[in-house]
Amino acid sequence: MKRIFFFLIIAIVLLFVKEHQTKDKTVTKIEQYLDSIEGFSGAVLIAKNDTVLFKKAYGYAHIGHKVKNDANTKFNQGSIGKTFTALSILQLAEGEKLTLQDKVGKYLPDYPNSTVRDSVTIFHLLTHTSGMPHYFAQDEFLRSSKDLFRTMDDLRDLYEKNPLESIPGKQFSYRNTNYLLLGQIIERLTGITYDEYIERNIFKPSLMHNTGNFDLDHPISNAAEGYTASEIYPSSFKKNIHTLPAKGNAAGGGYTTLSDLYNFTLALKSNKLLNEEFTALFTNPVSQGNTYGLGMQFPEPASGTIYGHSGGHFGVGVEWKVFEKENYTIILLTNKDADNGFLEARYFIQQTISGATPAIEKYFNTKRVLDIYSSNGLTAALQEIRKNENVLSEHTFMMKGYDAIKIRDYGSAISLFKLAIEAFPGSSDMYYSLAEAYRLNKEINLAISNFEKSLELNEHNEYARDKLKQLRANH
Repeated sequence: MKRIFFFLIIAIVLLFVKEHQTKDKTVTKIEQYLDSIEGFSGAVLIAKNDTVLFKKAYGYAHIGHKVKNDANTKFNQGSIGKTFTALSILQLAEGEKLTLQDKVGKYLPDYPNSTVRDSVTIFHLLTHTSGMPHYFAQDEFLRSSKDLFRTMDDLRDLYEKNPLESIPGKQFSYRNTNYLLLGQIIERLTGITYDEYIERNIFKPSLMHNTGNFDLDHPISNAAEGYTASEIYPSSFKKNIHTLPAKGNAAGGGYTTLSDLYNFTLALKSNKLLNEEFTALFTNPVSQGNTYGLGMQFPEPASGTIYGHSGGHFGVGVEWKVFEKENYTIILLTNKDADNGFLEARYFIQQTISGATPAIEKYFNTKRVLDIYSSNGLTAALQEIRKNENVLSEHTFMMKGYDAIKIRDYGSAISLFKLAIEAFPGSSDMYYSLAEAYRLNKEINLAISNFEKSLELNEHNEYARDKLKQLRANH
């Protein structure tokens, strides 16, 4: 009997050692990759089986004073804030204060757009299928001082009277506007401010002591500044304070830390914030074909075993993600533009933990083409594309092209969009982008012909139609 007990103990110890070694190998591989990313700035947490295995900071919270990021630094959480808004709505639904099929007009009867009042549901807002207009891209917002937009009410004039972009329920369009309306509904239904609600019902029970929608133009204790590419001094960074509303809101933009997001994950998984039924509703896709659910992103909706939310803006790249099958939690917070290491880290971590996906392969294939372009020029990059062996990411090409436009390097933008059109010859958006680069470079005839091509490929591209009309009138 003692002999059997002895061998049983040995077996248990060996299993523990094997598991421990496996965890170390995974973490070591990720750490080595993170250490290799040039200019990476942020903080990363990796946990498995509800045990933190890795927690490390990189780069600077304040470049000017050489203040380094640390594991407790607060980072702008971007659109991770949408998760808190969606969770608040589901808490109210669980408490039978509302249903997801309720119309906006039930809670905002004074909303000026009757179509929104009578046709858009809470479900549409949660899933970004409402057709709400995109205030974040409007000139009125982009060219205004951001301290004019400190509250959700300050933003209402940017979208309330504008027409819908699509019929409610027909099309997915990721719009911050959806979550501003959800924030208003929370306030109208509860009688307290949005910030008060999430503090009482999410942050406090989750032990999130360093998370909140702080005023960005006021001192924030131990917060990282956000840095984006400077259009004035190429290859330099500038602060992102003038690109964001002066305070976070129901659509995102607050601040958080690694530990707070990890505590939130534990509280969510243990049903402290929602009951078991609503937690399952929250952490599973609405269908196998949808990568966005009820305020949650699902990179592999067919299996539904990975959930979380990311966020990005100028000088912001963040993500928290739960791998249910592998039992990992990953939190990635950065304070530079997404292409300064965030995307690399994000996709490498996911690939290392759960394997490659088409999206991951597209990203790294595209990165290889762009690296060839950067090192060897346009001709070499075109040759790589023409091998027809790579599946590429249109979005990544688009980002690189507009990064060049941002710093007024229109020649590079033109080359990048030409390169992308070789890979995506049927893309109306890519021809529009090439036309825009030509327009900014004062090559009006080429701009006109490419706007025309964009419309030929998509007759509903109203942005191209408007730009074409303006150019023809002035040319």
